[in-house]
Amino acid sequence: MNLAALNPMSTYPGNRLPGSPNMLSQVNSMVAPASTSSPQSATPPPTAAVTESTPEEPEDPSDGSDSGESTAPPQVANVFVELMLAQLTYQDPTNPVDSTEFVTQMAMFAQVTSMEYMRMTMNALYAVEENNLVVSTEQLIGNTVTAPDDSVTLGPDTLLEGELVLDKDYDNVSIRIYDEFDAEVGTVTLGPQTAGEVSFTLDGNVLGLPAGEYRIEAETVIGDEIGTTPTYFSGVVNSVTLKGQEGLMLDVEGVGMVPLFDISKISAPPTQGGDDTTEDTKL
Repeated sequence: MNLAALNPMSTYPGNRLPGSPNMLSQVNSMVAPASTSSPQSATPPPTAAVTESTPEEPEDPSDGSDSGESTAPPQVANVFVELMLAQLTYQDPTNPVDSTEFVTQMAMFAQVTSMEYMRMTMNALYAVEENNLVVSTEQLIGNTVTAPDDSVTLGPDTLLEGELVLDKDYDNVSIRIYDEFDAEVGTVTLGPQTAGEVSFTLDGNVLGLPAGEYRIEAETVIGDEIGTTPTYFSGVVNSVTLKGQEGLMLDVEGVGMVPLFDISKISAPPTQGGDDTTEDTKL
């Protein structure tokens, strides 16, 4: 007696090697409809699709990441079809997969695909917005901008305009200058100041400092309390640079590289009639 014929699990496709002679007939008997009178219903073997796609499955994720953003969503759908065919092919005939599981899986893959398309769309919009920002920022070249900074370049022929924003009245305000060794090399005394914007000038000829980088500190005194406040410096924009994650950087004369969104004020150049007119612009 053939014991294998009495054991229903002996015909389970998962217990046979994919290259066994009866593989296609067993799979067709599971997947095809009960009525096999139509020749078309028995013709397409599901195992053929699984057999051809199985060796390529490990390469699909890498192909999607290496090719381009536009091919990712279709590959997600292809993976779903391949997994569904494999699940149908190698399911246990005594305990077939519930059809509701396929509906749930299909909804999940559809959600992943839509999210992938949304990500691609957002990346495209971000790239367009970044390009527009670069083009619009180029118009700042030649204009005078003001930004917070405590490190400036000074020299014998340097004339650098600065500004303080005081939150209250102070008995005395001083601008202290430190060299690369953090030694104080100069002081500009502004005296008593009221709350608001206070302008000052660092004249290289008056200070008599050699050309180099200096740290600036604004010292405030009210009674016995001594504190500091941020310093703002103005300069002409020489160039605009896009530096990866740092974003757009402005090369401001006398100040150095300044992030675009640190700019607090923009002044039109004198050739455009902006000698004394300053437009406060928050970027």
